Amino acid sequence: MIDLHIHTTYSDGADTVIEVLQKAEKLKLEYISITDHDNCRVYKELDNINISDYFSGKIVPGIEIKCAYKGRLMEVLGYKINPEKMQAWADEYYKNKTRSMLQQKYFDLTYENCIKHGFHLDKKENIKFDADRDWATVTMYRELIKDERNRKIGEPDLLNDFNNFSKKYCGNPGHFLYIDKSKDYPTVQEVIDAIKNSDGLVFLPHVFIYRWADDKKKFLEEIVSNYEVDGIECMHSEFSEEEIEYLLDFCDKRNYYKSGGSDYHGKNKVGIELAVGKGNLKISKELVKDWIE
Repeated sequence: MIDLHIHTTYSDGADTVIEVLQKAEKLKLEYISITDHDNCRVYKELDNINISDYFSGKIVPGIEIKCAYKGRLMEVLGYKINPEKMQAWADEYYKNKTRSMLQQKYFDLTYENCIKHGFHLDKKENIKFDADRDWATVTMYRELIKDERNRKIGEPDLLNDFNNFSKKYCGNPGHFLYIDKSKDYPTVQEVIDAIKNSDGLVFLPHVFIYRWADDKKKFLEEIVSNYEVDGIECMHSEFSEEEIEYLLDFCDKRNYYKSGGSDYHGKNKVGIELAVGKGNLKISKELVKDWIE
């Protein structure tokens, strides 16, 4: 088995890189990729340890980058990148807008929006939020679901799950919780160029989780028609069997590379385990044999 979508403490994962390697070894994974958000710092640590002490499989250098598309945010995966080149690009792009600055801004704006529209929340200073480590929308969602009264405010499904809250509503320009983050992040084309310039391959991750897209298949068509994409993440913890089959067939017909991963975050994303996701994944190395070596 393989898992090519993993997060560590270098972004919003709960496990250190050593813990991830040990868990991957216990599961006898043959390939993994650590795809932390917007940075490749984990690979500098990997350069300074004896990886074989912890993991006997192969590591594919990777990154997941948030980017702007038509006023909304989406992600792009880069695989087989040169981590030093990729990190140099990230350092330059974010030199005047650090992660902590952005997340603190989004936390403050989301809190103000929620209070303005009648949600029941503790005082802002009492809410535990670390802008260096936490995501503003994740923190706010966890706070909102603590009070059952909040489920009666806004759309009936607003607080049903995090993806509804974050992707369907906070990411919808027409919704009262929307914050325009697009100017704070690179465009899709800028990210693709950065990955290519870092000797990497461009993959589209979890295309079916963007709930702001009314027609997710049309969204996929738009992206592959307008941008130079090498592959698609066909297997993901949030996908149904039908969605997986659709993407596998899509790649076969259009000659795109395939990938798959759990999107593992440790305890920071409850119910998703390394390699198996929600129990619905068993990703074979055969899926990626045409590009991974």
